[in-house]
Amino acid sequence: MKVPLRPGPLSSSRSLRLRRTRTALVWLATSMLMLMLMLMPRLSAAEDKEPPFITGLLDLPFSNYYLSYRGAITENAGVIFQPLLLLNANLYQGDGPLSNITLTTGVWNSIHSKVRPPANRSTTPNWNELDYIAALNITMFKAWTFTIDYEYWTYPSDTAPVNSIMQFKLGYADSFLKDLLPQIPGELSINPYINFFVELHNKSVAATEESFYFEFGFTPKYVFAGYPLSIELPTYFLFPGNNYYSTNSTLGVFGTGVKVTAPLTFVRERYGKWSVHADLVYKHLANDGLVLSNAALSDTRNPVQIIGGLTLNF
Repeated sequence: MKVPLRPGPLSSSRSLRLRRTRTALVWLATSMLMLMLMLMPRLSAAEDKEPPFITGLLDLPFSNYYLSYRGAITENAGVIFQPLLLLNANLYQGDGPLSNITLTTGVWNSIHSKVRPPANRSTTPNWNELDYIAALNITMFKAWTFTIDYEYWTYPSDTAPVNSIMQFKLGYADSFLKDLLPQIPGELSINPYINFFVELHNKSVAATEESFYFEFGFTPKYVFAGYPLSIELPTYFLFPGNNYYSTNSTLGVFGTGVKVTAPLTFVRERYGKWSVHADLVYKHLANDGLVLSNAALSDTRNPVQIIGGLTLNF
């Protein structure tokens, strides 16, 4: 998310491509909304079966790294605290092809114990980043979810200019393994997805022009029977567009890891659903420009991140 360089002026052809890209994104979003309206059936579910209108998530993780999804190493010393708050408004719930529409808003922060220049000249030197999140989630046929996500990234530490991005993600929450492997006592799923990430204003990594990337990934998950301990193996491949990094490559980042989540069953549900999680994250940075941009902090191509956190679902 963090970028140390300001982009230079774009060429006229580059500006034209960006305008066309943004126009195409608007048409895509409009088309999805029209399709949503066409598939929306009359309400038939009973009131007592509908989920709450407002739900939320509060995640309080601590880590040894600020290692972005795109492979940028922003901090690798001290303690990193990155709280996330999301609020979900359930706009529609139905039994037809259109299953659910949820609007999500939230904020994400990155707070660092170590202060580096030029943040030491800021009035909030430890508060590295504050991101605002807005997303529309459209679920069809109970398992397919299309997400339109807009994020606006700010830097209270004054270490980078603000930037904004959009993401378009299609995910599938599979359940067919339950029938294929009935002998497994718990619940096993693969959860594949594809994602398109585009920079709208300024860079999300150290380079000079707004660009984009494609991502393909999956999050295998196993939930044990009896006690709902879960194990996830989030894995993805990031394929950058031209000029996303300072040098071009077919593969930008390969990421994988393991996440173990245990519910705190001794907390009564009236106080929300609390859990703790421990994560081990590994990334291989395949792009040479990405490794070069990280060189001020680390020249590794294989950073490893350790995360421990407390989560509240309400």
